[in-house]
Amino acid sequence: MNENTNELEETIDASRGAGDCTSRIGREVARRVGPRRWDMWFDRSTAFVVEDGRLKVEADSRFVADWIERHFREAIQIAARAELGEHAEVQLDVRSRPGAEQPKSDPTTPPPPPDRNKAPGRRTRSKSRGRREAGPSLDGFEIGDSNRLAYDAACRLGDDLEGSTSVLFVHGDCGIGKTHLLRGICEKRKHHDRRAKVRYLTGEQFTNEYIHAVRNSELDAFRKTLRRLDLLAIDDVHFLSNKNATQSEFLHTIDAIVMSGGAVAVVSDDHPRTINRFSGPLVSRFLSGMVVQVDRPDRELRVRLARRLAMERGIRLGDGATETLASRCVGSVRELIGGLTRVDALARLDARLGDQSEIGSITIQRALGDESTSTGGKPIRLSRIIEVVCEEVGVDRDELLSSGRHRRVVLARGLCAYLARELTNACFPEIAAALGRTTHSTVHTADRRIRRQLESDEAVPGPAEQSVRLRDLVDEVRQALRRA
Repeated sequence: MNENTNELEETIDASRGAGDCTSRIGREVARRVGPRRWDMWFDRSTAFVVEDGRLKVEADSRFVADWIERHFREAIQIAARAELGEHAEVQLDVRSRPGAEQPKSDPTTPPPPPDRNKAPGRRTRSKSRGRREAGPSLDGFEIGDSNRLAYDAACRLGDDLEGSTSVLFVHGDCGIGKTHLLRGICEKRKHHDRRAKVRYLTGEQFTNEYIHAVRNSELDAFRKTLRRLDLLAIDDVHFLSNKNATQSEFLHTIDAIVMSGGAVAVVSDDHPRTINRFSGPLVSRFLSGMVVQVDRPDRELRVRLARRLAMERGIRLGDGATETLASRCVGSVRELIGGLTRVDALARLDARLGDQSEIGSITIQRALGDESTSTGGKPIRLSRIIEVVCEEVGVDRDELLSSGRHRRVVLARGLCAYLARELTNACFPEIAAALGRTTHSTVHTADRRIRRQLESDEAVPGPAEQSVRLRDLVDEVRQALRRA
C-alpha cells in the first residue's frame, strides 16, 4: 500500500464517529480529491458550513477560494448533493477577519495539524471566526540522537535567540518528523512574539501563488505579503526543482526577509546539493545558513515513540510488544504509527472475541506479518542477505564462506542464519549450503546463538571497530534489505 493510500485511510479514519452532515460531506470530499490535495487545500485553509440546505466553503484567501472553484467544485458538489439533496447549492467565500489586512493568500499563522478525533471539514471554532488551533508544538517532539541537532536549531529559531541562524535547511527521509519541526518553529515563534508575521507554505503552494500572481499582474502584492515576514517556513522545498523562475523569486524572497532581520526555514527530502536542477545561487544561499540532517529514529527513540503513541491512543502494550514493534517498524515514525494502528485494530477484534489481555509480542507479529520486512512483494534471496550482512558488518564474502573464526566473521554467519530463517522459507540445509557449510548443525547453532544474544541485548563488534547493540545492527540490516 502506497503512502498516499495510507494518508487517505488516516483521513477517513479520523472522521469515523462524526455524525453531522458537514462531517460526512468533508469525508466524501477527502475521498474524492485524495489525501494530499485535501491536506493542502481544505484541511489547512477552509471550513465547511451548512446553512439552510446550502454548503458554504469558507477559504482563508481569495487565491485558495479560486483554486478550489477551478479544480474541486465538482467533487464538492457531488458530496453536497449526496448529503443535502439534488438541489443543494455550493457557495465559496473568503473568510472575513475583522481588523486584519486581507492578503490574497493564506493567513500568516501556521496551519493546524490533522486532528484524528475531528472529521474532515469540521473545525473547533471560537467566537472569532478567524482564529485557528495552534500548530504542532516542539514541546511534544521526541528527541534522540537522530534529531537532536535539528531540534536544537528549531528551538533557537523559534525563540529568535541571539545567534540563531537566519536560514535553516532541514533534510532527511520521509516520515521522520521534519514537518513537525517546521510547524513547531512557526508555533514557537508566534508564542514568543504575538506580533510576529509568520507564514507556512509548501513548495507547491509557493509555486502556485507565484504563478497566480504573475498571470494576474499581482506580483507586487505577492512580494509585499511575503518579503515583510518575520519568518517564512517552506515545506517540501524540493518541489521547486526545475522551476527556474520560481527559484529566482524564492531566492530574492529569502534575501529580502533576511536583510530585514527575518528568518527562513525550509525542509526537504534531500540535501540542497543533491536536489535535481536547483540553481547554484539558491544552493549557495542555503549552504550559507545552517544545513542539518534528521536521520531515521534509532531503536531507543522508536521504543519511546511506540510507548508514547500507544499511551496516547489508550493501547496497552507490554514491554516485549513495544520492543517487537520498534524492531519491526524501522523505517520512519509514520511506519511506526501505521504499525500501531494495525496492532490496535487486531487487538480490538480480539477484545470483541473475549480477549481483554495486554497486547503482547504475538499480537504484534500477527498484525504486521511479513509486511515490515518485505521488499515490495519481491522475495528476499539468500545471496542478497549474505551481501547485505557482509556490507553492514564489514567482512568480505570470501571470509564469510571460509572456515575462519574471527569474531566479526562468526557474527556475520550468525546474522545470515537468523535473518534467512526469519525472512525466507529456506531450511537449515539450504542455508548451510549458501554459507559454504558442510553440515546444517553449525547453522542451527549460529541461529540459536544470535537469538540468545538478542534476548540478552548484547553488544557486538560494529563498523569501524565500534561496539553496537545487536538489536540495532539487525534493524540496520533489515532496513538495508528493504531498500534493495
